[in-house]
Amino acid sequence: MAAPEGAASGFDSWLNNRLEMLDIDKDVYASYIHGVLQEEDSEQERRDALRDILSAFLEEDTLEEFCKEILTEWLKERTTDAKGMNDEVEKIANMIEKQAQIVVKQKETSEDDKQRKAALLAQYANVTDEEE
Repeated sequence: MAAPEGAASGFDSWLNNRLEMLDIDKDVYASYIHGVLQEEDSEQERRDALRDILSAFLEEDTLEEFCKEILTEWLKERTTDAKGMNDEVEKIANMIEKQAQIVVKQKETSEDDKQRKAALLAQYANVTDEEE
């Protein structure tokens, strides 16, 4: 299940704390970093984009370390989210499987009832439009 609206995820809290420690405006850069992480296709593109964003605030050695930390924390959360989603999918699949096992019992009709039904159908099958 997703976190309630307005609640920060573990990664968001971690990122906000780290940005605050480095005196970087978390309100602006946290959402920007989050967007980069979601939009870029490869890890190298994410790393390059993070370097570009943070290079104005950090020295080269700190910059590289912080980019690695961001990517590591983000990947940890995505893995946890994926596992939680797999658990939910598995629960839903189990519920569907249980429902499929519940079989509606067919109404058994006797031979006498079948003959009566056939006789009624035959009787009304002979009615034409003119007789109505």
